[in-house]
Amino acid sequence: MTDSEPIFDRFFDSMESLADTLSESLQSQVTIEDSNHHVIGYSSHEFESDPARISTIIGKRVPNTVIIGLRKKGVMHQLENSAHPIRIPAVMEVGLGPRLAMCIKHQQEILGYIWVVDRGNLASGHAESIVEKAAGIAGRYLLKQRGWKMKQDKTHEDFFWKLLTSHYENEPRIRQEAENGSILLPESYYIGVLESNRVIDEHFLLRFRQMMDTYAGQRLLFLTAEQNRLIILFSFLFPVEGTERLASFVHKLIRDIGKSESCTLAAGCSPGYREYTSAAIAYREALSILELKKLLPYHARELLLYEEIGFWAYIPAIMEQKRSMTRRSALLYPLKEHDREHKSDFLKTIAVYLSLNGNLKASAAFLHIHTNTLMYRLNRIAEITGKSLKETDYRTSIYLDILTEETARVNRWFLEEAGSSE
Repeated sequence: MTDSEPIFDRFFDSMESLADTLSESLQSQVTIEDSNHHVIGYSSHEFESDPARISTIIGKRVPNTVIIGLRKKGVMHQLENSAHPIRIPAVMEVGLGPRLAMCIKHQQEILGYIWVVDRGNLASGHAESIVEKAAGIAGRYLLKQRGWKMKQDKTHEDFFWKLLTSHYENEPRIRQEAENGSILLPESYYIGVLESNRVIDEHFLLRFRQMMDTYAGQRLLFLTAEQNRLIILFSFLFPVEGTERLASFVHKLIRDIGKSESCTLAAGCSPGYREYTSAAIAYREALSILELKKLLPYHARELLLYEEIGFWAYIPAIMEQKRSMTRRSALLYPLKEHDREHKSDFLKTIAVYLSLNGNLKASAAFLHIHTNTLMYRLNRIAEITGKSLKETDYRTSIYLDILTEETARVNRWFLEEAGSSE
């Protein structure tokens, strides 16, 4: 078979058909992948396969161990920076035999990959020419598919925003709209909001999708970005009890994408819901976590799940109510007056003590004083106010007043300490 034969001068309706044609031409096994290493076409098993190809076809995706192994060896870098097919020697530690491979590109954008098993039968020059022709056909196919996918993504994104903004009046209407758009809604779902310290661009979205694809047991259904916020609707493939698995997943997501994109991320996540009419509520719940993290960065630093928000859910409402009141806290007044007249630090002392859950040792260390000095201050506070911190009503009330009326000072005290300890 020669280069002049018109074997590739025809329409291919699938990548399976192209893979089989390329395999027949080169008498070797062929695998075609998209840019996320998902298999979109592979030739039939007429020859012996190596472990990497077998596991790729079974899983419909190149295993992470293979990709990581090839990247460590510099193979992927070489492949992605070449405009022509390259010969790759065996990397047996990941089960990969020799290959003739080419990166499918459009301009500088990677669209996918072609891998041909090299059993020593691939004629130099001729095989490379055939693979280049196949890559051109695959590139046109992938560009067309991408156009269709972009249209589908836009439909999905519009549907997602309608869910987030309570557009639909009832559940049957939502189900019908999903069916019309060929959207398979999971039985239950969560909504998460991730906030980055930089604007989220197309590259970030692509890397996020790729990362979600590597997580077993999760399904990303919807994704949309708004400036520096990423909003997602996802589900678990198996029932989840409690919050441990959910928290672990979101923590891992923040850590992995933050490391990948060299950014700092904060996140909030809703509880699980079954009714999609609740999507707007779930969205507001996820956002409320981020709002709290901005209002009280130190105190809400570990907060992630709305299910664990507790009394913190009411802090913004209390702050809003206090803004309309001219009278300030009667509980804080005696301490603030004493601090002003005697240059003492009693307000900060009680703020730290309550924020650190009444832990004497931790509070004394934070304030850089001896534990005995802290106990003296707490006794003096009791004398000045005529109240004991052992009284639940007083303890709760003064803590809320400190958080909601002295927010700026509280943040300054704790963030300064956090900065000095780094």
